[in-house]
Amino acid sequence: MLKLSDLKVWTKYPYFWHWAVNVAVASVWCYYAYQGLMNLSTKAYFVWNIAMLFRNTSLTLLFLLRRPSRLTSQRPRDWFVAIAGTFVTYLYATKGTKPVFPPLESAAYVVMVVAAFLSAVGVVNLGRSFGIVPANRGIKTKGFYAVVRHPLYSVYMLHDIGWNFNCFSARNLCVFVLYCLLTYGRAKCEERFLKQDPAYQEYVLKTRYMFLPGIM
Repeated sequence: MLKLSDLKVWTKYPYFWHWAVNVAVASVWCYYAYQGLMNLSTKAYFVWNIAMLFRNTSLTLLFLLRRPSRLTSQRPRDWFVAIAGTFVTYLYATKGTKPVFPPLESAAYVVMVVAAFLSAVGVVNLGRSFGIVPANRGIKTKGFYAVVRHPLYSVYMLHDIGWNFNCFSARNLCVFVLYCLLTYGRAKCEERFLKQDPAYQEYVLKTRYMFLPGIM
């Protein structure tokens, strides 16, 4: 199987690729942000559009500010799953959606606010070790990472449950299911890569669950 490492330019100019990917991601975000701002004219979903715009913008900023890794996966599959799993949520839409159960609309707001708070705490725990493609930027074992191995993924899925509860459509449901599948695959790819580090092997033994304590 062809690996990215077979392309000499990849290994010879790692920082070039680091910034080239940054420019590509920033360009995609600019288009997404423009579309998001245009959608703010939909008054019925103004708050929800703001919420999703904030969520995806924060993810993009974290990616752009990430620390260059000491070791990065060179498997094309890992790159595809990671990038698709991160940016598939750009496909969410408010047009043509409706609440699943209107009386619980406020509860969905609460879920998103709680998820936003927890994600902020998780980001503080992670610092500049945030990334998309599987890479070793140091093993994090404190804070939320002492409870489950992928707390940010859990929080983002919680956030999206709240989003879909009040902005439900067949399209959004498909995007959410795809996001969950890609996120699971992304977590497995990261773990396969990080288990090359004895410190991570020890961490997995101490922190048994990936997403939910006592469940998964």
